[in-house]
Amino acid sequence: MILMAKPHSVCFLFFLLFFTCCLARHVPTQSQQQSQSQSQFKECQLDSIDALEPDNSIESEAGLTETWNAANHPELRCAGVAILRRTINPSGLHLPSYTTYPELHFVDQGKGVIGMVIPGCAETYEEPQVQRPQQQHERDRHQKVRYLRHGDVIAVPPGVPYWTYNYGKNPLVIITLQDTTNNLNQLDPTPTRFYIAGKPEKEHSESESESESESGKRKEKKKEGGVNNMFGGFDSAFLSRVLKVKEDLISKLQSPKDDRKKQIIHVKGGLSIIRPPLEQEIRETEQREEEEDEPREGEHREWRRERTRRKEREGEEGEEEVVEEKETETKTKTKTREKHERRGEGEEGEEEEERTRTRTRERRERREGQKGQSNALEETVCTMKLHENLADPSRADIFNPRAGRVSTVNSLTLPVLKKLNLGAEWVNLYKNGVYVPHWNINANSVMYVTRGKGRVQVVNCEGESVFDGEVKRGQVVVVPQGFGVAKQAGSEGLEYIAFKTNDMAMISPLVGMNSAISGTPAEVLGHAFGLSPEEVRELKNNRKESILASPHDSREDAYISMV
Repeated sequence: MILMAKPHSVCFLFFLLFFTCCLARHVPTQSQQQSQSQSQFKECQLDSIDALEPDNSIESEAGLTETWNAANHPELRCAGVAILRRTINPSGLHLPSYTTYPELHFVDQGKGVIGMVIPGCAETYEEPQVQRPQQQHERDRHQKVRYLRHGDVIAVPPGVPYWTYNYGKNPLVIITLQDTTNNLNQLDPTPTRFYIAGKPEKEHSESESESESESGKRKEKKKEGGVNNMFGGFDSAFLSRVLKVKEDLISKLQSPKDDRKKQIIHVKGGLSIIRPPLEQEIRETEQREEEEDEPREGEHREWRRERTRRKEREGEEGEEEVVEEKETETKTKTKTREKHERRGEGEEGEEEEERTRTRTRERRERREGQKGQSNALEETVCTMKLHENLADPSRADIFNPRAGRVSTVNSLTLPVLKKLNLGAEWVNLYKNGVYVPHWNINANSVMYVTRGKGRVQVVNCEGESVFDGEVKRGQVVVVPQGFGVAKQAGSEGLEYIAFKTNDMAMISPLVGMNSAISGTPAEVLGHAFGLSPEEVRELKNNRKESILASPHDSREDAYISMV
């Protein structure tokens, strides 16, 4: 006897078989997962660490791009990051681009602006409305522009295009941590940047493991295509129909001039964009207008006049609407009273009057809502804080007048970092100041020296020194999670930014107050190290300072408390 399966049972069995095959194909086995974790674990079994210099540099029309490639350095592979330093000359514009992984920028020097285009957010920066009808001019609108200055830390989420412009008189230098192994990145950990404009070259150098033939084939293919921006791969006729523009314009998007080949271009005459004036600019404009016999209408003065006129118009319109509402409400009450007197039906008159008041209130609420229209996206994502300044001395979280100061940024001070799982620490060690031996509890630390010189010592889990040497401006030192590290500034001091691969990065001091030594009972220390009670007391009590220590004798600590 042959049993016949029902059609829906057959379909279910077929779907189950197909789903199982897909899982077997795409989900790695337990042994594969173990091998991957072991290979990643072996990346961090480092017996030596170097002070790293850039691997690749690309000169542009108005700046320089330098990169540290993780493929060439095991310590960067251990941390799962890459480093980039971009120098933008005055009036230089870094072309719009985006990445598939989070980035954390630190402004080393200079000043400028950065613009991000967050999907779904409104263009809140707009030109004032032209009052003269003969000028047929379409107003420009764009998303928020953020100012940049020394000490700023800027978080850039993945997939968000951004551009940077230097409006100052000195070069704008930005150090960027690229978290290529972040969970938000669904591609491989190779640093990849998508440019919207220009013909930029690849920022990171080719991996040493890549064969010369593969590298040559890729370069020949790039020479044949030669665009390297997002518009280049689309059909020109298709783009012309979609954007409703002529194909000549599309050809400019797809085949830019040779001066757009690099990442950073020079803007002749400066970049004129809509941005709120700085307080200093307003003061300078007012002072200049007061000194002139016939003050010209500057940008900020015209902006203030336009704002005054707009407020006056809104006030007049509001008064007219209020008068109109009052007249309407008075007429309605009169009609209702007449109906009540004519019909003698008090209940219907009251109901009619209540309905009229309700309609009037709804119109008022609707009008007020149109004046300040907003939604949940604009109030949360579009207005979220994306940068924090760490160089301000009053911002310091840890301070020792003779040793230096430390400022940290994490998801508590900058909530967007919780989504990106990143943080940073800015350290300014004074002359001969010491950052006592410690280890990173829950993060890798990538240290970039911004100023001065100093000595850095790093110790691995076997108690071996994997790095002990002098570091200077422009060098990168990676300190893996759990590795012991200590720093001491030279005669010029030492200043650096340390990127952390955790939004709530924590450290544990080895010595000093509130450290692993001071928090351990004296008996335990005596037996663990074979010390006498007097030696244990010296070990625990001689150094009264905590994380930052001065190089002087501890007997002078009383002077610090009086400063």
